[in-house]
Amino acid sequence: MKASNNAIIEMLGDHLYYPPKGMLVNPMNVLCNKVILLYFSAHWCPPCRRFTPKLLNLYVKLKSKVDFEVVYCSSDNTDAEYRAYTRTMPWFCLPHRFAGRDKLLKHFHAQGIPHLVVLDPSGNVLTYDGTSHVELDPTGSEFPWHPKRLSQILPQRILTKVGTLPMSALRDRYIILYFSANWCPPCRSFTPILSQAYTDLIQQRSDFELIFVSSDRDYETFRDYYEEMSFCAIPYQDMVARNGLAKRFEVKGVPSLLILSPQSVGGERTLINADIRDQIENGELHDFPFYPKAYGDLARAGDTINRKRCLILFHEGGDDEEQ
Repeated sequence: MKASNNAIIEMLGDHLYYPPKGMLVNPMNVLCNKVILLYFSAHWCPPCRRFTPKLLNLYVKLKSKVDFEVVYCSSDNTDAEYRAYTRTMPWFCLPHRFAGRDKLLKHFHAQGIPHLVVLDPSGNVLTYDGTSHVELDPTGSEFPWHPKRLSQILPQRILTKVGTLPMSALRDRYIILYFSANWCPPCRSFTPILSQAYTDLIQQRSDFELIFVSSDRDYETFRDYYEEMSFCAIPYQDMVARNGLAKRFEVKGVPSLLILSPQSVGGERTLINADIRDQIENGELHDFPFYPKAYGDLARAGDTINRKRCLILFHEGGDDEEQ
């Protein structure tokens, strides 16, 4: 039985507003089994007002060729703003002050606007970063932007301290990706620690490689920063791979350190742990390949405590070892 997007549509309430005809429609009648773009935006937001015409241009170019719909999810402050903003929109809109808006914002990771989420006809998220796709692919040549396989994103070759190495030579090794930049003070503090950890670990085992993914602003800065490192790097010129990996793993800031499994029979790798920085800083190299633990220090939990159900245990009476 073919999966449907009914569960997603039910989150949108009982009716949508359709500005071109000034009428209300049943979401099930217009969205069922279609690609859906959820557009979180607001008239008061300058970046939104700059982005909306770009989305409109894409919509006009593709609507006669592709079966998809856009749904505007309003964060407008007033009904007047909402009406002024939606007046020129050719797509469907959630009502102003829609009761389920906050649930949608949380469910689709809309921490800021403009935010564009693309869903396939089964309701699966294709990308949470539709705004970047619209910017980079204004004609929609790759719409609806199906996620690329990791093997398609990783570079063909990487830099080593003695030359270059084909990525295929690492198929049986774990891959640690280090997202970093010379302009970032925490990165410059962490890099020497990571370089030493790499040197120590590579003496113990040969089943992994560490690759620097640069966010430096120019080649000269990248070159000077890489000279301080003891491991490999993606060539600075390979911007497609660098940006693709950052987007694939939703890297929002640097430094960021994650580890991938060896390549499977099908040629893919799985994410083992999206954040192994603490293990490196704490010298826990014996825990390689750093599978996530079900416990940890609350001070280092980051946003995890907001995204997962957690039990917080206070043990103030114990000494450091007991805690």
